[in-house]
Amino acid sequence: MTDLKQKYDSSTIAVMRQALNEVVTDRRFLARKSVTPLEVAEHILQQAASGERDLNRLKNSAFEKLSTAA
Repeated sequence: MTDLKQKYDSSTIAVMRQALNEVVTDRRFLARKSVTPLEVAEHILQQAASGERDLNRLKNSAFEKLSTAA
């Protein structure tokens, strides 16, 4: 389980927000009905909690999640 007391600096929050916005407005996400924006946000938060801060890696990870979602 992710530490619920995790704190992020403003630049990390900005990167997570940008990743979420770019993923949920991408045609690959819009074509998926089985994954919600909340699930994408949770995935991005999990990645950030494990130390990921790179915008492209956060997005790629989210798109990989989309491609494996049933």
